[in-house]
Amino acid sequence: MIKRLSILIIALAAVAIPARAEDSGFSFLRVPVKALPASLGEATVAMGGDASCILYNPGALPYCNIKKISAGYVNYIAGIQIGNITYVHPLKEKSAAGLSLSYLNSGDIKQTTLLDPTGAGLGDFNYSSFVLQASYGRELLKDLYAGASLKGIYDKTLEYSAAGGAVDLGCIYQLDPAMVAQKIFMAKGKRNYGTSLKLGLSVNNIGMVAKAFVATKEKMPLTVRAGMEYRPFSDQLVILLAGNKAIDNSFKMNFGTELNFIKHLSLRLGYNGNLGDIQNGSDLDDFAGLGAGFGIKYKKYSIDYAYTPFPGLGHPMRLDLSLEI
Repeated sequence: MIKRLSILIIALAAVAIPARAEDSGFSFLRVPVKALPASLGEATVAMGGDASCILYNPGALPYCNIKKISAGYVNYIAGIQIGNITYVHPLKEKSAAGLSLSYLNSGDIKQTTLLDPTGAGLGDFNYSSFVLQASYGRELLKDLYAGASLKGIYDKTLEYSAAGGAVDLGCIYQLDPAMVAQKIFMAKGKRNYGTSLKLGLSVNNIGMVAKAFVATKEKMPLTVRAGMEYRPFSDQLVILLAGNKAIDNSFKMNFGTELNFIKHLSLRLGYNGNLGDIQNGSDLDDFAGLGAGFGIKYKKYSIDYAYTPFPGLGHPMRLDLSLEI
């Protein structure tokens, strides 16, 4: 089992070998569009069971054992509006499929030029982006799950447009915490080492730009994520840890925790290392990268909310409504 897992991990990680430190395009693919992962610092590469998992690791899809549709809205910075609708559908033999559509609209922006910096009489323009994704995941071996996503991306502003396609690959390996404690840390005796431990790995945005805005085709924002999910007391406490490396950014760490001690209510807190660098010298810089939120579930209905402040730029809020079908 370990040998087979190692082969799969090496195969996924090898996709990132050509990555170089250079700018990439299609920035919308970097923006967290769902409330749950945003409130957990996007440290959810090893977390399954929620419809948002297909945006980070399609290998987590088999953990979605109930048909669910989720619609979300993001009040982003600078008047930018973002929306998403996701559907997951469990299949036979520990497998599942999913669809996701995300959009971004900048709202009206005044046109300016070097010759006319005030933009008088030039009118307004806006920028829009759409991402359509289809995903599938299944159990490959005992406790080893893998999946893939196919994405189409389309950007447009004024008379210019760009389009591209990308693939996500991911896997999750579920471990017995007691076995890990005994085999790796040489722990002895009958003790509670937790109820669940998962390791996750994904390579996101493997692809190409089919059509550029003008002439230069930018790189896709290729990103490699690896992390873990640990549940020491059943589902009452979830601890998340993840590292990620984007093609044009340095290695970053993300953290998240979810508390489920109150019936129907989940409290969430996270830190996103990618957002921790966004600082402007204000008193709010200490909060850069932090996220918080909650989830409320009653019968087949659930609401998820996330707040992720940008010091000096705004206070993005995310709201998702989900229904189990």
